[in-house]
Amino acid sequence: MIARSGAFLELDGTAPTSENISLTLAEQLGITDVDIQERKDLLGLGREDEAELGSFSEISRRVVQDVVDEFYVNQTSVPHIRTLIGDTETLQRLRSAMRDYVITLFQGDYGTDYVNSRLRIGKVHARIGVPPKLYVSSLYVLECIINKHFTQTGAGSAPTEALRRLLSFDLQFVFDTYIQGLMSQVQLARNELVEYSRSLEKKVAERTETIQKLALLDDLTGLGNRRAFFSSVAEELKTTRRAKGRLSLVFADLDGFKRINDTEGHVAGDEILKTVGRLITEVVAAPQTAFRYGGDEFCVLLRDTDAKQASAFAVRLHAQVKEEFGDKVQLSIGTASVGPDEFLDIDAFVAAADAEMYQDKHQKSPRKPVAVKT
Repeated sequence: MIARSGAFLELDGTAPTSENISLTLAEQLGITDVDIQERKDLLGLGREDEAELGSFSEISRRVVQDVVDEFYVNQTSVPHIRTLIGDTETLQRLRSAMRDYVITLFQGDYGTDYVNSRLRIGKVHARIGVPPKLYVSSLYVLECIINKHFTQTGAGSAPTEALRRLLSFDLQFVFDTYIQGLMSQVQLARNELVEYSRSLEKKVAERTETIQKLALLDDLTGLGNRRAFFSSVAEELKTTRRAKGRLSLVFADLDGFKRINDTEGHVAGDEILKTVGRLITEVVAAPQTAFRYGGDEFCVLLRDTDAKQASAFAVRLHAQVKEEFGDKVQLSIGTASVGPDEFLDIDAFVAAADAEMYQDKHQKSPRKPVAVKT
């Protein structure tokens, strides 16, 4: 069964490029003149055989049509082959290709050009899905039909042994392309698996990062939560101490929030908290970070900020909330500052800002924060 087609994937399974289009199939497979001769030697296909086959060139042209007709009568009687052939138009193309194939068997020259033609045949058959068992059996049928018709011409005995060696020679190259095609499919499948694995790892990493971020966010306000706050304080204190820098903490608590929850309900209270979270975000600028400490308490970490700058920030934040809510909701704010020479541990740092906040709450108005000393 011989087939032809106009365009194929390259032997490595990729689309043709300007580089591999310029290479013959033999070159792509690394098949050299030395390799071709070695294959002939292994099969015992010598110069006498080639000369004998070439001597039947004229006879092959006389009987080729009868050979092709009988061959396809046989082939189309096999259901699997009939399905592969498909329609009448395809059958006509196959008959024409088979005619050329039979004639080239008796051309007497079996070098590189001949090898490339056999590689193309193998490539096409592999591409259209002809299984090896069908190809081998079809080649055997073809051999029998050729010998039969050659004998019937009255030209004496057919070149039986020489033809068998040549067809075995052909079969080697056909199966070279089959094997290469399978290897290419395996490589493509491996590449796809590696790419899928990488994309899966990326998705897992992205989702893990998203989950980790969500675990550190307050659902209501979108600010960092208490866990994120303590993690950030620990890291910032360590970084600031190492750099001999400054770090300030702002601790804010809503005044009158319980009354709003009691009189207007928790939905109204949640809206207040969300609005305060938004206002804090508007005042905070990178590299400052804001957190909902819990309930109606908020914290802001101010990097590279001393006590005076922290006090100015507290005033701005208080004014922002005042402008939004008037006397309905106000902030009590406390600050604590460390560095560059004096530092506190986490608990003492938070406690200092918290104490300042309670002093402010008791005075009913913002007071100027002071730096913490140890």
